[in-house]
Amino acid sequence: MDASRPPGLVVEGDRLRLEGDWTTPTLALVADQALALSRQGPWRLEARGVTRLDSNGARLLVWLGDDAMPAGLDSRWQPLLTLVRKALHDTPERALPRRGWLEGFGRRVLLSLDQLHHLLATLGELCLALLALLRAPHRLRWRETLNVVVASGALAVPIIALLAFLLGGVLAYQGGIQLRTFGANIFIVELVTLTLFREFGPLITAIIVAGRSGAAFTAELATMRGNREIDALLTLGMSPVERLLLPKWLGLVIAMPLLTVLANAAGLAGGVLVADLMLGVDFDTFLARVPQVVAGQHFWVGIGKSVVFGMVIALVGCSEGMRARGDAESIGRNTTSSVVQAIFWVIVLDALFSVLFNLMGW
Repeated sequence: MDASRPPGLVVEGDRLRLEGDWTTPTLALVADQALALSRQGPWRLEARGVTRLDSNGARLLVWLGDDAMPAGLDSRWQPLLTLVRKALHDTPERALPRRGWLEGFGRRVLLSLDQLHHLLATLGELCLALLALLRAPHRLRWRETLNVVVASGALAVPIIALLAFLLGGVLAYQGGIQLRTFGANIFIVELVTLTLFREFGPLITAIIVAGRSGAAFTAELATMRGNREIDALLTLGMSPVERLLLPKWLGLVIAMPLLTVLANAAGLAGGVLVADLMLGVDFDTFLARVPQVVAGQHFWVGIGKSVVFGMVIALVGCSEGMRARGDAESIGRNTTSSVVQAIFWVIVLDALFSVLFNLMGW
């Protein structure tokens, strides 16, 4: 193969004499000079010394020269130069259309509707899988379900206990400042217990689990989709909903009430400590008053909420995981969306439960 000749540019009055190979590997040698000369053009080109030419070199010649064919250009390169010139001249330079606020709003609405549609579709598939499981309980993957209970429940005990303990202490401290003003220190028991059992216990547990387990469900399923593992299950005739989603759903439903009980106990411990140190309500008095002023229904209201919250968190996490494309960007985006959606639905449902239970006299 002939050795390549470096390209050259020689200015001769109003003409440019071209030499050597005008191909992609060698264009860097004259690129800066050619771009500088193109601002002074167009030039009349003399191309008798051009030995090779490709599309990138032809594009540079179009920028340098006028519309005439360079003098002396080998007939082998003339069709290529004509094609490149036609492509450059015929392509209209259109600015990207600007999106108005209305279009952006519409896109966000459509995206939200698509997420809701996929969420409801996943819920329907899970309900059908659950009905099939009730007819054949032996099909449940107990090992995977217990693994979810351990990963989402047992391993979350330290962080939930710590945060619930601090939350109970803060509730007792902030409420105690006001109650002490009126000499109603003893009512700190009702304030801490009712607030924890009905609202903050299940709510703080759900938020932590949404950021911890819901995101993990999404990332795991999205990665499996990227690795074509879910496609492999479908190819083998297996249901991804039954083998992957249902154990996660049931596992979190089992773990959430247990974590909520733990959060209630840790929150009470924090409240008792602050009440003893700050309000003079000792441990025995506090615990003896709890069953006297707090009905059992308040505890079960919080437990019932936690079950629903667990269902929603697992549902959102699995739905977003199955929607992901599997690449790194999609995994990150859907994981973030999973946490945001789960917390959003938990707070919305908590507000609806508060109104509903108030109307029912609970």
